[in-house]
Amino acid sequence: MDESVESRVKHLREVEKLSIRQICKALHIGKDRISRIINQHKIVKPVRHSILAPYERLIEQLYQEHPYLQAQQVHERLLSYGYKGSYAMVVIYTRKYRRKRTIQVYHELEFLPGEAAQVDWMQWKTSFGMMYGFVFILCFSRYVFVRFYPRSTMEFFLDGHIDAFKEIGGVPHHCIYDNLSSVVIKRVPELKLNAHFLDHSRHYRFIIRPCTPGRANEKGRVERVIRDIKDFLRSTTLSDIKDLNKQVSLWRHQKNRKSHRSTGRLPVDMLTEEKLVALPEIHYKPCRSIIAQVTKTGFVAFDTNRYSVPASGPSCEIVACPEYIEIYDKGRKIATHKRSFLRDQKIENPLHRERLLSITPHYKFQRIYQLMNGMDICIRQFLGAAEQDGQDTTVIAYELFRLLRHSSRDMLLSAIREANKSGICRVKYLAQLLNVPHKAENNPVFPQNYRLLDITYEGRDLSDYDHFV
Repeated sequence: MDESVESRVKHLREVEKLSIRQICKALHIGKDRISRIINQHKIVKPVRHSILAPYERLIEQLYQEHPYLQAQQVHERLLSYGYKGSYAMVVIYTRKYRRKRTIQVYHELEFLPGEAAQVDWMQWKTSFGMMYGFVFILCFSRYVFVRFYPRSTMEFFLDGHIDAFKEIGGVPHHCIYDNLSSVVIKRVPELKLNAHFLDHSRHYRFIIRPCTPGRANEKGRVERVIRDIKDFLRSTTLSDIKDLNKQVSLWRHQKNRKSHRSTGRLPVDMLTEEKLVALPEIHYKPCRSIIAQVTKTGFVAFDTNRYSVPASGPSCEIVACPEYIEIYDKGRKIATHKRSFLRDQKIENPLHRERLLSITPHYKFQRIYQLMNGMDICIRQFLGAAEQDGQDTTVIAYELFRLLRHSSRDMLLSAIREANKSGICRVKYLAQLLNVPHKAENNPVFPQNYRLLDITYEGRDLSDYDHFV
């Protein structure tokens, strides 16, 4: 080998500190030949002092105390000590300290037909609020049921079970859950289950099986379904909860009619092989009870909203169902309202104010107008059209109030919407639509102007009329 070439390589490497690639370009020699020269003469690479050298003791101490620290966490701590280097250098330097997490291996769980189902909640944030998905999957057939609700409280949890049982035509022998508050109250010193949910399971005759803490494999089937649902929702545009349930329903129907990756069969076909417990003749009422205080203005507060009640005691019981609430006073139902999932709403039934209005006649018609006008937008449209037609809106509101005595709120609103659509804003037309019976001829006569009822007068003594005799 040419000694001048060797000398030149050694000079460039040791003195000028060039890399092998830079020497190749300078001498026009192949990389392999330069490597052989360097290795043959054991040319030592230039020593580079790492910027992390001053922190080596600190890093080693950190990993002794916390073996599973991430490089990002180490980098953040070093910054507080004045570290000026890059995050990538910390990643490379701490590689020898970081322990790889061991993958825990489980036995594959197998289930008999009808033996069990796995149940869980999932959350999904939408443009119209946080939605809660009830996810139910049969362990044998992998048949999936999903429904989203605006809340995840007990009444919706029960309603999800009931709808799932109805769809599959029976009840599995076991239902597997994690530590949901609707199922498990506490685990130590002993397992305590939710009494309300225990009553529900007794009615449908299934066994509650809470998972062992830290054993995610015990409900791996439902976890995998939740992951698939989230993947689907990420690419789906939704307008409201009704559209959400419609889209998810179409997705799961397709999933139930597609060959499953584990069984190689269609879940909808395997559903016929499930040996389920027969459904009871009477379904369980999905609800929960809350004791509430009645305000001086005749309202009860529930879920940030206020609902009207007629005259009652100082407290009452609210029975909350998924779509409506019932209010009881000493076991007697006194009110029913459609449930609102908005915030800070006032839901008022004008009939609940009838007794109050009877003892305040001077305020009666004005208050009735306020109640009816605030009930629904269709009533405001009806009263607005009546006012343009020259009718007294106070009288019209009172007539609508009287129709509530013969028809339900929903029926009255439906008739008013029909009248608005037809452009016939007359109370007589509403009475015909609602089939309200006509008054008999011997009924008391009411003045056309109800303000006449508010007139007061001073009585006179009968002796004032003696001179007429």
